[in-house]
Amino acid sequence: MKNLQDPLALRIASIMGVLCIALGAFGAHALKLEEPQVDWFDKASRYHMFCTGLMLYLAINRQRKVMYTNLFGCLVFSGCLYAMAMGAPKFLGAIVPIGGLAMILSWIILLISSFQDNSENQ
Repeated sequence: MKNLQDPLALRIASIMGVLCIALGAFGAHALKLEEPQVDWFDKASRYHMFCTGLMLYLAINRQRKVMYTNLFGCLVFSGCLYAMAMGAPKFLGAIVPIGGLAMILSWIILLISSFQDNSENQ
């Protein structure tokens, strides 16, 4: 039986989890945001949490390509939204969809790999 954990990926997923909770608490208690910054921050933290959950699963199941695609998507998508919420230039909004596409791609790669893994086990 193979080892089902990827230690580096598990560390990255754990760091992303810590950042997700810490940034969420920071946004809820320390930042005084106006509209639309509140919406940007909320969306960033929500997708950050979704990505972190997926990254944890991927780290445990040694799905590196999918995990790093998802990590890239999360960093771009949530990172740009967090930055805009905290006052960064609004042109970053044009980059956000690239992160969203990377997150979608990570799910597609996971789906494709599930068929490949299934055929190898039969």
